[in-house]
Amino acid sequence: MYTELAIMRILHIVPGAVWVGSAVFVAFILNPRLRALGPEVERPVTAAVSRAIGLVVTGAAVITILVGFTLMSRTPGRGFDQLFDTGWGWAIGIGILASLVALGFGAVTGISQARMRRIGESDASMFQRDGLERRVRIYEKLHAVFAVVAVGTMAAARFV
Repeated sequence: MYTELAIMRILHIVPGAVWVGSAVFVAFILNPRLRALGPEVERPVTAAVSRAIGLVVTGAAVITILVGFTLMSRTPGRGFDQLFDTGWGWAIGIGILASLVALGFGAVTGISQARMRRIGESDASMFQRDGLERRVRIYEKLHAVFAVVAVGTMAAARFV
């Protein structure tokens, strides 16, 4: 039983670190630096890396969440019946909600970036692109912030 739990914790924590670390890096370091370099640099680099980053981040997020649910159901003395019932349950419950919201913002970011790649170069298209770019900046930051909240609350759950 303890070996199984140890493996599941590794399969939960490592992809979680990849997910949250990537989300924070992209939202607060990579994309702001690319934007500062201007659209002639930002757009080709973003187009070249956004699909790969999206696959890695989304894959890590999905693995983290699925293994987290499995881990919660298999941990002795802990379970879904304790969500929002104990200190641990509140922390885990908030973490679950924050992780699902983060996943949603990550998905909306990816969908918006895919739409931007399909937009042409006409004046109307550029107006549409500018609107999408503004929303992506907000979505990617919300994705990162909610992912950090999820990690923080779940890390604290053991001690509340």
